[in-house]
Amino acid sequence: MIGAAFRVMALSLLRDRAALVMAFVLPTVIFSIFAAIFSGATGDRIRIHLGLADLAHTAATQRLTDALAADPSLRVTRLTVTDLTGVAEAVRSGEVDVALALRGDLIAAPADGAPSPTDQPVVLVENPAKALATPIALGQLQRVLNAALPDVVLSRIVADVERSGKIGPDERRFLEEAFAEQRAKKQPFSFADMVERRSTATGTANARISYYAGAITAVFLLFAAMQGAMSLVEERETGLAERLMAGPGGLPVVVLGKFGFLTLQGVVQAGLIFLAAGVLYGVEIGPHWPAFLLTCLLVSAMAAGLALAACALASTRQQAHLASTFGVLLLSAVGGSMVPRFLMPPWLQQAGWLTPNAWAITAYQDALGEGFADAAPALAVLGALALAGLGLALALAARRTA
Repeated sequence: MIGAAFRVMALSLLRDRAALVMAFVLPTVIFSIFAAIFSGATGDRIRIHLGLADLAHTAATQRLTDALAADPSLRVTRLTVTDLTGVAEAVRSGEVDVALALRGDLIAAPADGAPSPTDQPVVLVENPAKALATPIALGQLQRVLNAALPDVVLSRIVADVERSGKIGPDERRFLEEAFAEQRAKKQPFSFADMVERRSTATGTANARISYYAGAITAVFLLFAAMQGAMSLVEERETGLAERLMAGPGGLPVVVLGKFGFLTLQGVVQAGLIFLAAGVLYGVEIGPHWPAFLLTCLLVSAMAAGLALAACALASTRQQAHLASTFGVLLLSAVGGSMVPRFLMPPWLQQAGWLTPNAWAITAYQDALGEGFADAAPALAVLGALALAGLGLALALAARRTA
């Protein structure tokens, strides 16, 4: 009976070409789309569209605009406007995400000069609908200033010291000349290169893309398992379940057959998604392939067990359908399959551990990163969820048989 139930589900899938495509082609396509979106929307690969208007036309502002335009982490459009109103209109109309207007010289004014708006020579014009672009633009501006115009930054610091009365105009001119001489010799300023960057990444793209591969895998395996497990509800509603009860072992062996099929289907789906990740984005399975295969097996078994339990609990097809849509979407959202959990509020990050998605994502990341040792806790949780779901489904099926 277990083999018969397995064979029935396999033949049903193979004979339905649309279902076959949705089961094995659609997950790979969706992963590729999400990976393309999110791999370019996180970390140092966020490329906001920055508008740049040089209203002052000084040597320092020209250097800054050239440095920003040459920065590969930004998409810069030089705005041909003559005032701040034109800059604001460019942001408001969506021509750019955020804009920088250089309305005054970046070199600080003399200490005895009267305060003026040009004491703040850079104006940032933001759009509240694109709030994330503002801190990114500010951070990139500060980085470019430190890297390409350190003499300008230091000159403004010296001007502040002059205003405090600690140095006079002669000392300030001497220091500015020294800064200009060092820039002319193309000698780096020590403070502009005082940070060394190190990464924990062990592969070319594992840390970034493998996250989304695991996240999409968790979502699709739950969706696919729920669709397959809904045959339990259909068999009850059509009266087929009553006839299956009379067979050897009753409904529990049918549930075991469905569990085996859904687990195998999930392993194939996960393999296709990670195959696309490897071919398109260079995700490396490497020496940790045994841990990866075990993770695929346990994630698939988890999805199959929970799906069968949910459909065994559902009294009608509508209840099962709601669980397969709203339930899976809710678990996926909280568990980090749609938005990385580190971007969520702290309480929601902790709540994510109550979802299978968070453990599936963690298992894939740890298995591909360090292997069994790091992935063991997440694998244990996934195994426990699979057994709990399958056990509940078997108990409910046995109760109906009795």
